[in-house]
Amino acid sequence: MQPDFIKPDFILNNSAEEIHQRMMNSLPGDLDDMPGGFPYDFTKPAALEKDEFINYHLVRALMIAFPQYAWDEWLDLHGRQVHLERHSPRHASGKVKVSGKVGTKIAAGTVFCTPATDTGPSIAFRSTEEKEIGDDGTAFIPVTAVDSGIGSNVASDTVALMIKPHKDITEVVNPEPIRGGTERESNDDYYDRIAAEYANSLTYLGNDSDYIRWAKEAGAGDCIVIPAAEGPGTVRLVLVDGNGQPANEELVQDIYDYIVSPEDRSARLLPTACSKLICGPAITVKIDFALTGLVYDGTTGIEQIKMDFAEAVKSIYTSAKQWDILRYNDVRPIISDIPGVLDFDQFFMNGDIKNIRLGREEYPETGTLDFT
Repeated sequence: MQPDFIKPDFILNNSAEEIHQRMMNSLPGDLDDMPGGFPYDFTKPAALEKDEFINYHLVRALMIAFPQYAWDEWLDLHGRQVHLERHSPRHASGKVKVSGKVGTKIAAGTVFCTPATDTGPSIAFRSTEEKEIGDDGTAFIPVTAVDSGIGSNVASDTVALMIKPHKDITEVVNPEPIRGGTERESNDDYYDRIAAEYANSLTYLGNDSDYIRWAKEAGAGDCIVIPAAEGPGTVRLVLVDGNGQPANEELVQDIYDYIVSPEDRSARLLPTACSKLICGPAITVKIDFALTGLVYDGTTGIEQIKMDFAEAVKSIYTSAKQWDILRYNDVRPIISDIPGVLDFDQFFMNGDIKNIRLGREEYPETGTLDFT
């Protein structure tokens, strides 16, 4: 996460009032320096301009000079210095099951969607391959969301319609969640990757940190590395996307291709000592959090506190996977650090006040947040 910018001493004490007062103090003693006089009114605009130049333009120039404080297109320039590009938004992908007349062909580009509701519009998905309904009367069709972002992720059994109904198709459904949609990589996440690139020279030795870095470069939100997963010389990567959800098939394949580069051996990152790389989605374990006796000031509210907590706890998940344990005493202090929180009574994880053990391929996922 990017640190807050602290103004250096040499630009402090440069408000318009302070600048103008110094100008007035520099006037010859026989000139009128009172408000309404010519010297006072004539120099005031210059002080205002200098204030803007120092406290806005100069501050921004200093910030964009360093990746710790740069943002948006300026941070992108720092990323390119270490050959890292910001991750673009991703489209959710998955499969829909179509039932109907045997032999019916569903063309590539066919659009399926969820029904619109009072709480949101319909979400559309486009098929990526032509498929034919088989002898069992069904076909599984790979689809990708028309729009990118988190909003393109949907739960199972929610895609039920075709934009253009077909007389020989009787039912449409997605048996599994369609996931993998992520927003454009945030400045904080992009900076973390840039900082890691500066901190870790490109060793290509195949350390755990190398595999994690490569997976994130290819779009993973996080990665669990399991050495010797199927014997000596094998490595398993357990992957989640940028939302902390199990990586979908498309993202898993992208990460495998990025590291192994099966079509171009010269671009291969996989060390020669690794004879087999296995990539797959993580098994997520929902963690429910409860909080009682919450006291907060007027600068925040329950929903904002929940959002701040859900974002902050992600960093704890990253460290938890290293030791296969989510520690209660690592998570509890997050509450006190949330802006606006004054006090609280009790804090629970899955209804208890103890650590939670994780399986080797399990990754924590935030479940319900019951804050009162």
